[in-house]
Amino acid sequence: MNDSQEEKILKEFGKKLEKLRKAKDLSYRKFSYAAELSVSYIQKLEAGLSNPSYTTLLKLAEALEIDLSEFAIKKV
Repeated sequence: MNDSQEEKILKEFGKKLEKLRKAKDLSYRKFSYAAELSVSYIQKLEAGLSNPSYTTLLKLAEALEIDLSEFAIKKV
């Protein structure tokens, strides 16, 4: 995978994360508290500027009350 593909994947993940957060009507503050992550880190994830670890994905899914598979994106 080259850098361009990775950037596209991170951007797509960020869009999906933001959509899921907003669908649950969660502010950054409420979401960060539930996920035990900082607001700034969540903002970086939603902007596609950070690559989350597996542990972070688990925290995000738990905070959103979704299955981890919901984060799956189509191949870019």
